[in-house]
Amino acid sequence: MQEEIFKTRYHEMNPKGQIPVWVLQNYFQEAAGIDAHNLSYGWEELSINGVAWILTKLQIQLLKPVSGAQKIKVKTWHCYSDKIQSRRDFIMFNEAGDHIAKGVSWWLIMDLSKRKITRSPQSLIDLNDKNPAPIMEASMEKAPRETELGELLNTVKLTARLEDLDSNNHVNNSHFSAWALESLPAEKTEGKTLAEIIIHFKAEVRHGDEVLAKLYTAGQDCYWHILKRPLDDKEIAAIYTRWE
Repeated sequence: MQEEIFKTRYHEMNPKGQIPVWVLQNYFQEAAGIDAHNLSYGWEELSINGVAWILTKLQIQLLKPVSGAQKIKVKTWHCYSDKIQSRRDFIMFNEAGDHIAKGVSWWLIMDLSKRKITRSPQSLIDLNDKNPAPIMEASMEKAPRETELGELLNTVKLTARLEDLDSNNHVNNSHFSAWALESLPAEKTEGKTLAEIIIHFKAEVRHGDEVLAKLYTAGQDCYWHILKRPLDDKEIAAIYTRWE
C-alpha cells in the first residue's frame, strides 16, 4: 500500500472554493504511479519496454466535499491482476481525517508502438495478495449503448489542447471528467454535489481532436455523459454521474 500527502492549491479550486473531482483523480494517479514504481511496474520500468498502463474504468464515490487549502491523504494499493487487466483501489482523507472519497480502477498494459493491449506479465500476477481487500464493490461493468439512453439534454463541442496531453501523447484521463461535466448546465446541479462518477474509457484522444460532450438523463439527479469524436463518430468515453 502506498500513502501520499498532497496539499491543495488555490488554482485547483473551483468558483465555490472546492476541489473538483478531476483534481482528486490527479492525486490518485500520482500516488498510483509511485506505488507502481515501488512494485517495479511504474512508468520508469514500463517505458523501457515500450509499454504503458492504460486506464479503462474508474469509479469514484465522493463522500464529503473538499474545500479550501488543506492536506489530502491518498492511500492506494494493487488489489490484483489477471492475465489481461489489473485492479487498483484507493481511499482519500481530508486534513481532519475524514473520508472524502474512495474508488476502484481497472488498468491494461498497452504496447505503445502497436497501440495494442498486451498480457499481464506473470511477475505482476505473482504480486496478487491471497486475500485481496477491495475497498468497495465495482458496479456498471459495462456502459449502455448511446442508443439505449434516455433524453438528450445538451451537447457541447470541445477541442483537445496541448496542455491536455500526458506522457503517452494522448489526453489524460482526468480531463474526461472535466469534459463530461462541461455538458451539464449549472441549473441541473444547483444546491447539489457530485456523489459518484463512473468512467468507461473507450478510445484515445489526440491533440487537435474535436470532441462532442453529450448529456443524457439517467433518472433523478443522474446522468450519462457520452464523449464522441465527430470526425469518425467514435465513442471515446461513457461517464455516469450521480448528484445529491
